[in-house]
Amino acid sequence: MGALKWTAEAEASLRDVYNHIAQNRPTTARRTIESILNKVESLREASDLGHQFPHRRPAVRKLTYGQFQVAYLLTGDRQVIVLGVFHGLIFLPLN
Repeated sequence: MGALKWTAEAEASLRDVYNHIAQNRPTTARRTIESILNKVESLREASDLGHQFPHRRPAVRKLTYGQFQVAYLLTGDRQVIVLGVFHGLIFLPLN
């Protein structure tokens, strides 16, 4: 099982997603965050599950869950560092 770390920015972006959804649908917000967290946890077993951005060093990848994108860094020792969580419509490619 690989190591999984969240940056402060990633934790803040996940809170922002929750807060935005919870304004009108708190139950949906809770379920959405739980689902995103479960999807990210799957990276412990399959760290290369996400799509790699071309021409990026180190290896920045994105994992899709519904309308959301999770940007993460895959280190040489297979550690996963979550960089941020974004709504798919506002996610900007890094290449």
